[in-house]
Amino acid sequence: MKYGYAAITALLLGFVSTPMLAQGDNTSFNWKFEEASKLMEEKFYNQAADIWGQLLSTDAENANLNYKLGVSYFNSYNQKAKALPYLERAASLRKANFGSFNTAGYDPFDARERNAPAEVDYYLGRAYHLNNEFDKADVAYQKFLDGSDLKHELRELASHGKEQTANARVLQASPMNYQISNVGQVINWAGPDFSPVLSVDGNALFYTSRRVRPDSSNSAVIDPIAGLPYENVYVSYKDREGNWQKPEVLNINPAVGHLATINVAADGQTLFVYRDDGGDGNIYESKLVGEVWSDPVLMGSDINTKAWETHGALSADGNTFYFVSDRKSGLGGRDIYRAVRLPSGEWSKAQNLSPVLNTKYDEDGPFIHPNGRTLYFSSKGHNSMGGFDIFYTEMNDDGSWTAPKNLGSPLNTTDDDVFFVTTADGRRGYFSSDKNSGYGEKDIYFVDLPTEMEAEGLTVLKGYIIPAPGEALPPSTILYVTDKATGEVKSYKPRQRDGVYVAILPPCKEYNLDYRVNDKTVHTEDIFVECESSYQEINKEIYLSPVSLAGPASIVDLPKGSPPGKKEIGEKVAPGTVVAGKEKTKEEKEVVEAKEKARTDAEVKEKGAKHVTPDASYADEYTKFYSYNAKDIDQNEQRWKEFVDVVVGLIDKNGKANVVIEASASKVPTKTFGTNEVLSRKRMEDARTRLLEAVKARGKDESKLYLEAVNSLVQGPRYQGDYQNTEKYGKFQYAKLKVR
Repeated sequence: MKYGYAAITALLLGFVSTPMLAQGDNTSFNWKFEEASKLMEEKFYNQAADIWGQLLSTDAENANLNYKLGVSYFNSYNQKAKALPYLERAASLRKANFGSFNTAGYDPFDARERNAPAEVDYYLGRAYHLNNEFDKADVAYQKFLDGSDLKHELRELASHGKEQTANARVLQASPMNYQISNVGQVINWAGPDFSPVLSVDGNALFYTSRRVRPDSSNSAVIDPIAGLPYENVYVSYKDREGNWQKPEVLNINPAVGHLATINVAADGQTLFVYRDDGGDGNIYESKLVGEVWSDPVLMGSDINTKAWETHGALSADGNTFYFVSDRKSGLGGRDIYRAVRLPSGEWSKAQNLSPVLNTKYDEDGPFIHPNGRTLYFSSKGHNSMGGFDIFYTEMNDDGSWTAPKNLGSPLNTTDDDVFFVTTADGRRGYFSSDKNSGYGEKDIYFVDLPTEMEAEGLTVLKGYIIPAPGEALPPSTILYVTDKATGEVKSYKPRQRDGVYVAILPPCKEYNLDYRVNDKTVHTEDIFVECESSYQEINKEIYLSPVSLAGPASIVDLPKGSPPGKKEIGEKVAPGTVVAGKEKTKEEKEVVEAKEKARTDAEVKEKGAKHVTPDASYADEYTKFYSYNAKDIDQNEQRWKEFVDVVVGLIDKNGKANVVIEASASKVPTKTFGTNEVLSRKRMEDARTRLLEAVKARGKDESKLYLEAVNSLVQGPRYQGDYQNTEKYGKFQYAKLKVR
């Protein structure tokens, strides 16, 4: 993939206007030469390339014109691949007795100059390197080293280029078994789409795109560097079938200028974005209120400085912010820094993260996994195979970091590979690339990672809070999670548009879950998160208005689809493929009015501190443990009959019985049901059916059974081929019914 932010610093130098090109004798060779040279100085490489191409068409044997066109293409926003033939031609035409820039024998600003400078060999080496022609790249790099001054600024980069070609040979000789897929045409279009940011529940994808907005409000606002619309932030949400929906442009995009995605908080309620700020480059945060994002505000402390801050990531607990800056206190170029949240809620002063991770070259694109220990980032140092490569590292118990590991080929290439994020389970990563198989210049892809890269020590609680049919989710809906051992209370807001919520739960603890509307408990239960080290998901669907178990649809279809974040199928890529302010709508006004009635974050925090854990007890609870692939309940089992007695008694006493159904599958693969997620849902459906049959057999009206919540889980230790060990996996294969 290519580095996302589009030559942002060039904006400091101003725009090249069309009228400028109308002044003077704009048809003369000398005038065009001068204008193209100015454009290169100001980093408008695409425009410069157009003029160099015109001049070269009249003088194909001019080494200098070939060189300047090759360098312009190489540094352009989207035409780098065109550079090689022109640099090859320039190098072949160059006379060896001429020196380098600003030395006797070569004048870069003289239209009469026909020779190419020594730098042509460096750029030729880079072009060969990018084209995976490593032997030729080494020859060109070495030729530049042999012919350049010892103090030349490109010498270190040429030497590093030879180190990177050596790394590339090693990494490409042992490619990883990755399956790469295009996210699809719903997300990607004919232009650039990049810098994907995934919510922890896997249900929302924020990304940066250069496209005309649906209302065409930016159709005439073009970035002069790229000749495309400015970078804007878009979001797509998955439906219940796991399909991405039509992207929506966020309301915080400026009328003119870049806004780019950086990271989203674990609860999906805070978005971090990059804004150019006239070339300074700063990190902002925006809050989701209802369905409207608040105006971005600068992050505090010294996270932002007069240096260039390009990217950042917030830990799942909200207490550590990792970010990138090229401030002078670093180890070289852009480094990764860290700020921690103080007891006051403010951010601490930033500290350089570690010399284990930061090098004298550039680092960028940090992403901290929800487990708080695995950090993905990009670097031009370490054993990069060219440009930025994606690495990962683990935090040790003492806060130090392990030596970074390269994610390898074919995910990493000889070009820039940046902005990599993973799903909470660590098994899928999202990134952008300009692979030939894409829909546009850059597309968003995902890669399925091997089992050994699955996250550990992490449990994700997620699901839907479902309002009554025909009603919207009340803005006051909130989930309180209480650690029953310590009494610590955390609050989580569901997303207003679809009721999706997500929370990270440390394992080996018991929690109370309290779902409230207008400060009244609508559902509560106690759960124990198993102590297993492997990744676990708890999917809970909560009904604000309990649904009759005897309704026309089964639990599997209430509502239709899967828990939030079901993984999409995507479009597989063949192995070896080079991979503004406006009047608010009626709906927005309604959301703003609703948010005024909802509690503020400060009020929620204050309420959380005073929260009293409700009684989550049930009249009875029945658990059925299964062997592999089994999903049936025996109606003649004595314990089952006793449970049904309690259910019938509640119907007789109260006129109804509220039921919670939970089903679980272990991580032992199932061929019978395809996936363990399907098996878990099937066990849930079977439990519902058996309870309806039992209540009806007692002569009771089964419509008096109401579904309060459904919980679907796939949990337990990572499967290691030892399916015979039923003691290890058996306790995670069950259906559980609770009634009150």
